[in-house]
Amino acid sequence: MLVEITDGMIMKRILLWIVSASVLATTLIGIAFVSLGGMQMITSPTYPETSPPHDLASDFSYFRELVLLNEAGVTEGQANEFKAIVESAKPPQSVDDLSLSMLRALAPLDNAHTTVLSPRMHRLPVRFHWTSDALIIVKARPEQSALVGQRVLSLGGKSPEELIANVPRLIGGGTQSWKRYRSEFLYSAPSALLLLGAQTDGAAVQLEVLSLDGLITETMLEADPVEMPGDPFWDFLDAFPEDSSFETDGWVNLLTADQPLPLYLQEAERTLFAKALPAEQAVYLRVNGSFDDKDETISHFGNRVLEMIAEANAQNIIVDFRYNRGGDYTQLLPLVSDLSEAVPSDGRLYLITGPNTFSAGLVAGSQFKHHIPDQLTIVGSEVGDVLRFKAEGFAPKLPASGVQLYITTAWGDVAKGCDWFDDCFLPNKLLVSGVGSMDIDLPIENTWRAFVDGEDLVLESIQSDILARQTPG
Repeated sequence: MLVEITDGMIMKRILLWIVSASVLATTLIGIAFVSLGGMQMITSPTYPETSPPHDLASDFSYFRELVLLNEAGVTEGQANEFKAIVESAKPPQSVDDLSLSMLRALAPLDNAHTTVLSPRMHRLPVRFHWTSDALIIVKARPEQSALVGQRVLSLGGKSPEELIANVPRLIGGGTQSWKRYRSEFLYSAPSALLLLGAQTDGAAVQLEVLSLDGLITETMLEADPVEMPGDPFWDFLDAFPEDSSFETDGWVNLLTADQPLPLYLQEAERTLFAKALPAEQAVYLRVNGSFDDKDETISHFGNRVLEMIAEANAQNIIVDFRYNRGGDYTQLLPLVSDLSEAVPSDGRLYLITGPNTFSAGLVAGSQFKHHIPDQLTIVGSEVGDVLRFKAEGFAPKLPASGVQLYITTAWGDVAKGCDWFDDCFLPNKLLVSGVGSMDIDLPIENTWRAFVDGEDLVLESIQSDILARQTPG
């Protein structure tokens, strides 16, 4: 018996096929999303159970569980070392003790991002900054203002260079450049100095300093009785002109806004800054973070810079990322691409890097090398992190102290790039290309004298290179 196939039956079969195909496609997309690590984008952090009353001891226990439950890529050996340090630590009696113990415990995890985000410690009434040839004092309480601008020869009987060797006891992961930068914070805390091998007298430290005119003096500095804050990703602000961050309002700064300042420190409160340099046929832009400025978006800034490049007929573009400590690299990738395209066939892009070229700043900066490897010159000093690093994560607060941590949950890799099925964060697989290395083509840092005098040897080296390229023969 033949069954007549009507138009209605055909439509039903077509609809059934469409529905089946959609279900199959959705299932395949879901499987691919999970297989490629997409669950990292939607999985929430795991928080340990806790109930009041909270105290510093319970904060330390909470910290232990937070890390073990959430930190990605920890080996069994690293986990055991972490647990051994936590279990052998004395119960914290102060937030200083808590901050120091957590730094010690996190160091074996070998990850610069996972850290104590808002440590509070009893700190000396001075702040430090490394130049190429010296650790110098860039900020001090008014009572210690005579120390500002001087070079530190010793802290607690040890030179800053000697103490550097022990910094990995408290700072895990990152490059040597990062550890050197992080020592600026550690050297300000007597409890950290003691662990690094310096001698302390309770909360006091013997300081030996050298002035630019060759005078050596010694002084005993007492730490502040109130615990003072820091932030590993923002401590570099101490060296900026008239900076008052981290509760240093009223302190005396080495650099002031009314003195001649190099471009990288002009209008230091701005994240985004640009200026044409006609003599070099160049446009200079400074990006101190991978996020919008307080009164200008990255998108608007990028359009403004491209207009400057066109108006100046610039042959060279200078991109200063030495203080791009991170944020959201996806906001910067369009600018990186546009700037790469704006470089003339006979021009160059100079990328300035340093220890605070970190996280999203490192990712975005690396992509210049992907776009224009033959027209890129990297200038300055080593970036802050290794090129395969953990970064994506969350920032929980401890219940009693309020101290904030950063714990990472996924990898990125700007050396070889992320494979489809490795444990990288999914957007990194889609948006970031491996570049092999971020070796420095023109290694240069500012000296003690240059910093005090408001010079920038880094930009001067670029200007010299441009001039040499412009000179026939």
